[in-house]
Amino acid sequence: MTADSRTCVVTGAANGIGRAIAGRLLTDGWHVIAVDISASGLESLRTTMDTSGRLELVVGDVADRATSVRAGEQAEQRGRLTAWINNAGIEIDEPAHRVSEERLRRQLDVNLVGTMWGCAEAVQRFMASGTAGSICSVSSIQATRGFPGAFAYAATKGGINALTRQLAVEYAPLRVRVNSVLPGGVRTAMTQADWAGAPDPESAQRRDDSMHLRGRIAEPDEIAAVVSFLISDDASFINGQEIVVDGGASARCVTFPADVDVLAAARGEGGESNDADS
Repeated sequence: MTADSRTCVVTGAANGIGRAIAGRLLTDGWHVIAVDISASGLESLRTTMDTSGRLELVVGDVADRATSVRAGEQAEQRGRLTAWINNAGIEIDEPAHRVSEERLRRQLDVNLVGTMWGCAEAVQRFMASGTAGSICSVSSIQATRGFPGAFAYAATKGGINALTRQLAVEYAPLRVRVNSVLPGGVRTAMTQADWAGAPDPESAQRRDDSMHLRGRIAEPDEIAAVVSFLISDDASFINGQEIVVDGGASARCVTFPADVDVLAAARGEGGESNDADS
């Protein structure tokens, strides 16, 4: 199969890691079907990165199965669907004792259910066309390490890792490969907004940087490079794996301050009551 005939889907492509992945794969010669809920973000992607006319846009919510169906249809109109990258995700830090039902369900729907719809669409089309395709899903080191406030987020990322193994085993006879990438901290607009909203932004950035053995968090392009490798023929013998790309963060033992409500409860002072509307 020539480079020009390769077609892939990238979800959450308008910003951050997804935008970097889409740009890298365009440079690699792929036709890219970029999926995102942000129409303006996708148009910006087209303006800045699509110099060869190999980018198609699909505006939609990955939590809705119809979005994955439309992306699959667009891919096969451009060529043979060969790879699917599940990147779309949201992170809302809430501990279990302050969790909002609405935000919990939204994280489950986008991060996990959206990834499942993407995987289902990909394998159905791989089977129909006889393609030895590849799926790569963006998970997180929070799937394997405990971080404060990541009650729902960690569960969704752990689910992605389990899904990766299950799919790799089930579709191996078709030579379909399924892997996940586990980033640590990544310099995205979301990360920078978190820093800006902290009581001490500089201290928040230093804390995140210092977790990583490189003394900094990753750039989105560094994650995109690993995704590019995993869906390439150079990774033909990598299947069912969780590839950690965290600058050594998960090799280090890090202590986080305890939640103030948890500390208060431990001292017998009570704490903030659970409020589903908070």
